[in-house]
This record gives sequence, structure tokens and C-alpha cells, in this order.
Amino acid sequence: MEFRLIYEGPLHGQGAKSAHKWEIRRALHPQLQELWHQQRALREASDWLLAHPPRSDRPSVIVEKGGLLFAPLVTQRLDLYAEISVLLLRQQPRGTLITDGGDIDNRLKTLLDGLRVPHGANEGRPDPSAAIDPRPFFCLLEDDSLVTKVSVETEQLLRPARPDEVVAVIGVHVKKTALSVVNMSI
Repeated sequence: MEFRLIYEGPLHGQGAKSAHKWEIRRALHPQLQELWHQQRALREASDWLLAHPPRSDRPSVIVEKGGLLFAPLVTQRLDLYAEISVLLLRQQPRGTLITDGGDIDNRLKTLLDGLRVPHGANEGRPDPSAAIDPRPFFCLLEDDSLVTKVSVETEQLLRPARPDEVVAVIGVHVKKTALSVVNMSI
């Protein structure tokens, strides 16, 4: 399965706060939710893949953290992994690796962290009592260790924006570590 996600907004580098990663998750959730609705294999299997508690005869992708339910697409339970390519449009011209917005490798790490289920119950979640969070919260990855290949290309963003603002086009290629009845159609 191959698809693209788009993130538009600030992308901080080294020392990015967990709350910033939560903002990235929140921005990508609607696109991943739409993918689950539009992709036939996911839509047809969603009654058991998104079951909480899981059905006894089929695995569920739902991960519960601190009362929140996350629905990662790429999980070990489904024997899936991902290869990711990122086109990063930013204010700085091509070839400028260290910038006011942060260096490329740290910004990429922040983006990858925003693609995964948070490690702790409220990792980076701004004021948990005030937020209304989707149920389930769609994420790309159960863990960023399920990414086996990453490539990054940078280009200059040709419109006014803050130095830390980017447009990231994230290409995702979901692959299987083993073929099974559960992941055959994905």
C-alpha cells in the first residue's frame, strides 16, 4: 500500500517539545482517518482491526495509552513495516542544512516521532483535561522502529512563512514482513 500525507506547519529540530509532536499527530489524524475510510481493505476490516477490546478471532490494532485509544496502521501485530520518503519544503534554500528552523536530521526525527503512537500515556499531550481527542486517534506507526527506510529531499518553499514552518509531503510505502490472512489485502 502506498499513499502520501501532507503536514503543513512548524517543524522544530533538536529539543522539540513533546507537545509539538502531539500537534503533528493531531494535524495528520484526519488524513489517516480518511485513508481508513477510502482504502477498501482497511474499510472492510475496520470492524475487527479497530475493535476495542479486540475480538477473540482477529487482532486489533488499537493501542490504549492513558485512556486514549490509538489506531496505528503500521503495527507488528499485522507484520507490517514502512518505508518513508519526505519532500520538505522550507524557507531556506536547498543545501542549507543548519537553519533557524533547525537542522534537517533533528527536524526529521521530530516528524517521525509525530507519526507514531506516543510512548507514555500523556507524552506531550497539552492539558489532557481540556482536550477533546478523537476516538480512536489515527496514527501511522505503532512505533518509529517500524520504519526501515527514510529518504529526505529539501526544496525551498516559495511563499512567505516563518523560519520554522514547512510543508512536508510524506510518501509512505507499507510493506509486509510476512504474508498472513490478516494482512493479505493491505
